Amino acid sequence: MSNWKEIWNRRNSDEGVIDLDTLIKLDGYDTGAGRIDATNWRRHAASIANRLGINNGATVYEVGCGSGAFLYALRELFPIKVGGIDYSAGLIATASQAMPDGHFTEGGAATLDIVPQYDFVISNGVFHYFSLEYASEVLERMMKKSKISVGIMDIPDVATKDEAEALRRGILGPEEYNEKYKGLEHTYYARSWFEEQAKEHGFTCKIFDGCVPNYAQNSFRFGIIIHK
Repeated sequence: MSNWKEIWNRRNSDEGVIDLDTLIKLDGYDTGAGRIDATNWRRHAASIANRLGINNGATVYEVGCGSGAFLYALRELFPIKVGGIDYSAGLIATASQAMPDGHFTEGGAATLDIVPQYDFVISNGVFHYFSLEYASEVLERMMKKSKISVGIMDIPDVATKDEAEALRRGILGPEEYNEKYKGLEHTYYARSWFEEQAKEHGFTCKIFDGCVPNYAQNSFRFGIIIHK
């Protein structure tokens, strides 16, 4: 995870205008198989809000929030209170600039404070940077911090690991792929892992297939909602 941290800590905004396109780019969804444009990003945010039951006046906290692109899209839909944590100082500074009334903290996901609680605690496209042991620790803190539900999206499915890596390799080409991901491993998850984690804490877990419109990774990703 230290190699990934070095990469994300180099990211910051040098653009005068902060909009959703800028935030999506900073959060790494702008190239190759991981590209999502603003229209599809908004549709995805609306879909997740519907699954979780987010509505006017809700409080939403994001673990690994990056520049805040997902929270920003939710705020376009609803007047909500938001907060987040990320280990990139530059991205946290951008999130604070984009949403000045939000509460954003620089730090690792496992340092997440469980108070104050938020209605919904989410994470989008981050868990593949964690080891399974670290992910278990983070998920436990997310469950404790949430009042209603936990939502985790864009999780790499271990059942489709070979196909997912073949897709990225095919888009980038073998040389560029090997150079880009040298020393940068992704963690892939069995869907049952999240079910077991939720059950251990007395909660229920619903799993859904990747559902980001026009996203090349959909077939290789899934999401989960843990209801308290």
